[in-house]
Amino acid sequence: MKVESEASDLLALLKKDFSVFVRAEEVIPDFSLQIFLNDPPLEQIPNIVCTMQTINSICYDIHDVRYCDYYGDLMVVLNKKTNSAKMYSKNLSKIHEVSYLLILSRIGKRMDLGGLHKLHAFSVAYKDLALVCMMPMKGGKSTLLMEFLKDSRFKIISDDIPLVDWQGHIRPFPIKIGLSDKAVELKVLNPDENYYFMDRGQYGKKKLLSLKGLPGKVVELEKSYEKVLLIEAFRYNSQTSILKDSSFLSTGKGLLKHGVIGFGLPMVIEYFWENGWRDFLTKTKIFCFRCIGFGALLFRAKRMKLFLGRNPEEAAEVIMKYIAANYEKI
Repeated sequence: MKVESEASDLLALLKKDFSVFVRAEEVIPDFSLQIFLNDPPLEQIPNIVCTMQTINSICYDIHDVRYCDYYGDLMVVLNKKTNSAKMYSKNLSKIHEVSYLLILSRIGKRMDLGGLHKLHAFSVAYKDLALVCMMPMKGGKSTLLMEFLKDSRFKIISDDIPLVDWQGHIRPFPIKIGLSDKAVELKVLNPDENYYFMDRGQYGKKKLLSLKGLPGKVVELEKSYEKVLLIEAFRYNSQTSILKDSSFLSTGKGLLKHGVIGFGLPMVIEYFWENGWRDFLTKTKIFCFRCIGFGALLFRAKRMKLFLGRNPEEAAEVIMKYIAANYEKI
């Protein structure tokens, strides 16, 4: 992925989002994105009926080109043949949000076809064990994750989207960390630089932490974790949390929801879903690949449920104690 823009502030924000993946050297990209701080050239959109309309945008397709009009505030011209896009807006906050999601959507599709599939969960490493905790949006992922990052024994695999390969191994995808209001403060390098915000429109402003601020707390990108503790968490109206074994069927339903279908994954349908029989075959292939990968994870992992109480520190302690006592058996 190559991103070009004269907007240095925007490039700085995207580098914070994807700090672990930033490369200075020139490479031949699979996808290129050009961003312009100009008014959207809406006159370029042909006089045709829209193909898709969401709460965020209206999309028009003609041949291999998709025009996405964000109701006059921003416009994207996606060329599916050349694997490139141009984005236009004077709203820097909007450009940051949409470009971040566009990048994740396009590389997500590419990774799916390569056998690496995103799971809506947070993941940390303990020695050669990957702890993966699935929960829905607003479920408390960020708050619980920060409790683990306070502990020197744990390193981050991913804040929101660890990858699962066709063998059911967990692979790292470390991008920025989204912080909740209840999240504990960590010891962060250059906090004024590495704490920042993203305005997510209808979802409000979110405080973020670039992984540049946590040196030594991120696993190596080449790591692959065969040993997996897979937890699905559910809110529990109690001060205490309960960790218990989960059935094959129950965890399978969770993987279907959070992985195969991908509820809550940071992406936008405009840049993942295309028209035509070729893309239908592509999506069918992706569905089959996801079933293989998440099926392998279901068989491989130690499956558990967490009934998550109101005290995230206590919940993290419950999981840590289980790992310490059962690490060799997992």
